Amino acid sequence: MAPASTDHEIDLRDYVTEISRELTERIEHQREVLLKFVEESSRQGRSIDYCPLIDCQSKQRLREGLREAIQVIEETRRSFKSARLEKLRLKLEKLLDDRPA
Repeated sequence: MAPASTDHEIDLRDYVTEISRELTERIEHQREVLLKFVEESSRQGRSIDYCPLIDCQSKQRLREGLREAIQVIEETRRSFKSARLEKLRLKLEKLLDDRPA
């Protein structure tokens, strides 16, 4: 036989239920706001760049270009011994890793 639940457990269950309901309402509100933005942008003939949300082809090409630039800088660093090139290489590597510069 399962132990009887206490008032504290019932209150916690009610709290979790209420928090879940509020979160659902907030998510629905955000969905509505985003859909209105999409509709308004479409009416005004503006395109929406949603590429940052996914790993699209242009983002992949950008990463490839960064990798190539980093490789060239790395290969030529002994020839030029430039502090500016080293600094640039490090900055590009941070961009590639999506870390703050």
